[in-house]
Amino acid sequence: MIGFRILCAAALAVTCAVAGCDRRQRSRADGDDGAKSEALAATPGGPQQTAPYIARSLASIGRLTGFVEIDGTPPADTVFQPAADQDVCGTGFTRRGIDTRGNRVVGVVVWIDGIRSGKPMPLDRRFEVVNDRCMLVPELQTAIAGGTLNVRNQDALEHRTRVVRRDGGELLATIRETDEGQVVPDERVLAKPGVLELSCTAHSWTHGWIAVFDHPYFATTGTDGSFVLDSVPPGRHRVLLWHPRLGPVEESVSIEAGQTATVTLRAKAAVAR
Repeated sequence: MIGFRILCAAALAVTCAVAGCDRRQRSRADGDDGAKSEALAATPGGPQQTAPYIARSLASIGRLTGFVEIDGTPPADTVFQPAADQDVCGTGFTRRGIDTRGNRVVGVVVWIDGIRSGKPMPLDRRFEVVNDRCMLVPELQTAIAGGTLNVRNQDALEHRTRVVRRDGGELLATIRETDEGQVVPDERVLAKPGVLELSCTAHSWTHGWIAVFDHPYFATTGTDGSFVLDSVPPGRHRVLLWHPRLGPVEESVSIEAGQTATVTLRAKAAVAR
C-alpha cells in the first residue's frame, strides 16, 4: 500500500511539472514572458499588470520633466445641443477639442511604464466626479487603483452614470443619482488600473474619463503643457501619454541618479467624441 501511494505521488508530480511547463510554453508563445508589464492596463495592445507595486527606499533617484505638444492642427471644438432637460442642462454648450497653450497641450496624462517598486503611493484614495448641468466635472482625471469614487449630483434631475473599461468595453457599474446634492460612493469601478469611460444613460452627450494607476509614476500636464515626475529609479524607461483626443505616443528616456532628464512628447490629434 505504501509503495502504491509513493508511485501515485510521483506520477502526480510529473503530471503537474509537465502541465506547468506546457503553460509556460503557451505563455511564451502568446508573447507573455512574465517580465513585460504595462503600468496602465488599458494601454491599447498591452498585457494586464500582474506584479504588485512595492514601496521601498531608493538609494538614488532621478527626475523627469517635459512637455506635451500637438503635432499638426488641433481638433475643432464640438458644439452640443441638449436634447432633454434643457431647463437644467441648458440649450447648448461647447466642449473643447483640446485645451492648448500655443502648441502645448493641457490636461494630458503622462506616465512611466514598468516601474514596480519605488517611492510611496499617494495617500489619497477618494476621488470625485460631479454631474453639473449635465456635464461631468472634471472631464478627465487620474485616480489610484483600490480607491473610492464619489459620484456627486449638482442637478435637480436624475443622472445614471455608466462606467465602462475603455479597453474591451466591460461594464463596471451604472450609478444612479436621483437628488440634487446627492453623493453616491462606489468602490467597484476603481478596483483595477486602466482607462475608464463615463457617460450618462439619460443624457447622451455627457462624457468623462478616469485613468486609474496602480503605481505613483504618473502626472497630468499643467496649464503650460508641462509635467514633472520625481523620485524615479535610475535607468532607461518608457514614457507614455494618454488623452481621449490624442493618438498614442511612446518615448524611451534614460534617467541618471541625481540628474533631471527632459523629454518632449509630440502627439497627433485623434477623433474627438
